[in-house]
Amino acid sequence: MIYKRILIAIDEEPSAEQVAQKGLQLGKQLDAEIAVVSVANTTNLLTDGGVTPDEMADIIRKDTRESQKKILNNVFKDDEVTQFVEEGKPHKVILEVAGEWNADILILGTHSKSGLSQVLLGSTSEKVLKTSEIPVFLVTTKE
Repeated sequence: MIYKRILIAIDEEPSAEQVAQKGLQLGKQLDAEIAVVSVANTTNLLTDGGVTPDEMADIIRKDTRESQKKILNNVFKDDEVTQFVEEGKPHKVILEVAGEWNADILILGTHSKSGLSQVLLGSTSEKVLKTSEIPVFLVTTKE
């Protein structure tokens, strides 16, 4: 299989730059098109009453856009990259964007989490890995 379209999924975690850098390196080695997707997870919003769920969703969307812009500026600089900022459940949105953009491979990070938080919260990377119809390249990061 020839990988000509690489989709890099990033979040707002500090490790997202590491994931983006690995994706850029692979993209350059393969002379591939690169796209970056960030997902504002606005599902199941709980607020403390100080802000409404709609206001919280707006804040999350804004933060997601700003985080992606920072990573694009720091990592990709003058490299051409397609950008997606979407909303919804991250694993589903990542796979939808991959299909719509016709990605050949997905790149995303996996945090070194273990124990109860991993069991209760699940892992976007794990869900993508289990349900993706295209190869997934996982970048292990430690925070």
